[in-house]
Amino acid sequence: MVRVENRLTRVRGLEPRAVDLIVAGCLAVLAAALFSATRHPLPAALLGALGATAVATRRRAPRLSIVTLAVSSVLIAVTDHGVGQPTQAIVATLCFYTLGCCAGRGIGQLVDVALLALAVGVTAVSPPRSASSVAVTWTCFVVLPYLVGRTVASRRALTAELEANAERARREQEVRARSAAAEERTRIARELHDVIAHSLSVMVIQTVAAREVATADPSSARTALAAVQVAGREALLEMRQMIGVLRHGDAELAGSAAPGLDQLDLLAQRARMSGLPVKLAVNGRRRALPEALDLVAFRVVQEALTNAIKHAGPARASVTVTFREDTLELEICDDGRGACRELPGEASGGHGLVGMRERLALFDGELSTGPQLGGGFRVYACLPVVEAAAA
Repeated sequence: MVRVENRLTRVRGLEPRAVDLIVAGCLAVLAAALFSATRHPLPAALLGALGATAVATRRRAPRLSIVTLAVSSVLIAVTDHGVGQPTQAIVATLCFYTLGCCAGRGIGQLVDVALLALAVGVTAVSPPRSASSVAVTWTCFVVLPYLVGRTVASRRALTAELEANAERARREQEVRARSAAAEERTRIARELHDVIAHSLSVMVIQTVAAREVATADPSSARTALAAVQVAGREALLEMRQMIGVLRHGDAELAGSAAPGLDQLDLLAQRARMSGLPVKLAVNGRRRALPEALDLVAFRVVQEALTNAIKHAGPARASVTVTFREDTLELEICDDGRGACRELPGEASGGHGLVGMRERLALFDGELSTGPQLGGGFRVYACLPVVEAAAA
């Protein structure tokens, strides 16, 4: 009967309560047909129909339906002594199954136990009355349906909990994905800022120089314009590699190496072409660094030299890289205008030093900047290599 009910619900698309009404009607008709041959057919048929109506109310009021079934079964046994009640057994199976599905806690469990005990008494007054038959009938039509209902209810609760956990995990994954995407956008924005700020600074300075000497010294002008061309091409190449991350997967971009300290010579050459002589020095045992840390170190030097090109005026600069046992130290100094870092007519409040601090903070690094005694400006950064590598 339960299987038939489930198929009706699934195939016909009927509401469960509509299915209960149909099943109750069928059982009422069957009860009337079975009880038509008894000594008191009309009362027995009416009582059988009353018992069948318990199916129609089993979802809304499962305990009331069982009480209704018990009353009708006892009255049938009293009215027609010795008459079998097959329809009542079917109703009992459905009602106790529903009771198991809706089993409560605390007082509700006590009420369920009382109803199970009531079923023993009702079974005892119905034929046959032997102890074995009562035990078998009570077990098959009362206890087993109730336990099946409890099992189904627990599995439904477990399924609902698993679905809730899966939904929660999906939402958390979406949050992490959005956070990772935001971090990646911030990283790309920072990289673009560094590339554009450095390259455009070189290009603007060289263009100004070329314009000033274009008439008097065409050869120097051509050299300055060549520097503009080189800086522009390199900037486009770096921007193409970074923006490619937005279009392709990491595997496709694995071959495009990020800038690192190995390219300091090229960085110094760009600065020299911009009119800032740079002296490079590497102390300690040079060793390979994690790619992210190598990129951060390169960007710090790049940003410091860019600031020197933009603000130091006629000056010279030095870059000192020191590899220690567990740290990497960067020192970039110039002998330019020192604390006066803004050019005439140029707005202050750039994001260069802020970007340096943000980058270094990701690796627990330290940054120290400020004017030097005797003039010039100094940028000092210290990065813990071991911790960065472990991360």
